[in-house]
Amino acid sequence: MRIFAAIGMLILGLGLAGPTAAQSLERYLSQCTGTDDELAIRGCTGILQSSGLSRNNRAVAYVRRGSAYSRQGELGLAIDNFTNAIRRNPRSLPAYYNRGNIYLAQEKFDLAIGDFSRAISLQPDHSLSYSNRGSAYLGKGEIDRAIAEFDKALEIDPKNKQAISNRALAYTKNGDIGGVLRNFGAVVRVFFRSLFGGK
Repeated sequence: MRIFAAIGMLILGLGLAGPTAAQSLERYLSQCTGTDDELAIRGCTGILQSSGLSRNNRAVAYVRRGSAYSRQGELGLAIDNFTNAIRRNPRSLPAYYNRGNIYLAQEKFDLAIGDFSRAISLQPDHSLSYSNRGSAYLGKGEIDRAIAEFDKALEIDPKNKQAISNRALAYTKNGDIGGVLRNFGAVVRVFFRSLFGGK
């Protein structure tokens, strides 16, 4: 991850201060960026306990640790970590997006919409945030708004399978058979593109 390059610079700086500190931080960095969730939590915690880390790099470590907690089903701890990341970097799209996903899973639709809206304000072409904001509106029963969100997600990324399937669900709930059939055409196009490697 690009942002961890700055952490690498911190390691070099600590190397001048003492090789043991630099080696410990390097090990934590390797764990924090790895795929083993237990080690990621341990490594990110070690990084966060280090001194001299910038606010932005702390935010990245909180996002990584929050993601690991989320995959383990520790949703409260995940939300705390994403919130800490946002406090340190209010422009952290991954923190808003991931926290929004948890709120969506918990059916806290207004909180999810708020986080996805913030993610979109940071990156207006983030198709997944539009799609998930649509899912939150769908959960609230605001079907027309949900369809508009799915349409925007698909305008940005016509291969967004989640937006396609959720839009079909929204059309079905709305009783819009024509919409369901039009949406089916989008499903077929994505299927054949993936089957034959087209764009």
